[in-house]
Amino acid sequence: MEIVFFIGNMSHSGGTERVLSVIANGLSERGYRVSIMSLWGTGKTFFSLDEEVKVFWAEEEAPKAGIIRKLKQLNAFLGKKKPDFLVDVDIILVFYSFFLKRLNPKVHWISWEHFNYHYHFKRNHSLRAVARRLVSRFSDQLIVLSEEDKGYYQQNLNLKCRITRIYNPNPYGDGEPEEAKEPVIFAAGRLTGVKGFDLLMKSWKMLEDKYPEWKVLVAGEGEDRYILEEQKKAAGLKNFHFIGNVSDIGHYYNISEIFVLSSRDEGFGMVLLEAMDFSLPAVSYSCKAGPGEIVIDGENGYLVEPGNVEMFAQKLELLMKDEELRRRMGRNAKESTKRFDREQILDDWEGVLGSMMTMRRERTDEYSGDSGQ
Repeated sequence: MEIVFFIGNMSHSGGTERVLSVIANGLSERGYRVSIMSLWGTGKTFFSLDEEVKVFWAEEEAPKAGIIRKLKQLNAFLGKKKPDFLVDVDIILVFYSFFLKRLNPKVHWISWEHFNYHYHFKRNHSLRAVARRLVSRFSDQLIVLSEEDKGYYQQNLNLKCRITRIYNPNPYGDGEPEEAKEPVIFAAGRLTGVKGFDLLMKSWKMLEDKYPEWKVLVAGEGEDRYILEEQKKAAGLKNFHFIGNVSDIGHYYNISEIFVLSSRDEGFGMVLLEAMDFSLPAVSYSCKAGPGEIVIDGENGYLVEPGNVEMFAQKLELLMKDEELRRRMGRNAKESTKRFDREQILDDWEGVLGSMMTMRRERTDEYSGDSGQ
């Protein structure tokens, strides 16, 4: 079967692009013909792709194309590929795929959402509400990242399409080399308000003087870098560091003792899953919508009421001062990630793809039988 994944910008270094690279490579290894159609981008992917996975860069073909010309470009690419499936990697792409589906009626159209239903976007928030309604009515299949988020869609929209929860896969698995641990609390994510690093600094302010041997490292870049650096300076924090984008995040998972997720919102919490696979206990806010399905409170980490910086600091301190607790929760964290194994998630994807093809054949057979009577 031929699959075309449609994404905004495959050259980005975010979690969405990372997950797509894992799924695209995995399905390619299983014999699917996989292409990626990138609306924008530099012509180079941040995450490696198998040789068989080809990327079509629309912006390179026509750098200043308007919407109509882009639609013609994308439709020409689909016409050449004749895919069985068109998979939007972000629900906002409905404003292209709605028309592409009509121009290519035989394609199965899947919308794969990477933000939770209640996620509030600074820009185009109302437009995304329209996108959700279009997808719910006109797409063939909606894929979301958590059972919690699936419930939000079922409660708030009159779904005409099928909806399935498929977790994001753990991109690591066994075999990562071990390194010596350091008194490091690690966090990673885009430096923007939704990731809550301002909240993390408030919690760390309560602990820094008591534990001078410990430090917090935050990997990532973003539009709020300057604001966060100024907040850090104003708080007088000496052992809290923004280290920028890192090429080997596995190294930081390896050397750290604790992982923290201070987000106000999450689609899933990919870095949380990755860190726990490295046997890191986690302290996370129980924000919408993914952390509650990854962290089991008191077993492999702690879930904290969103925005409660005092409780966040208390849970963090419990782990900082108790090595035995860190090790026990770390072992539990590693064990708990097995249900997010890449092969299991690929099985889930194949299940959805296969069932859609089966339904199409059954409808065709039914129609053919009726016409012959």
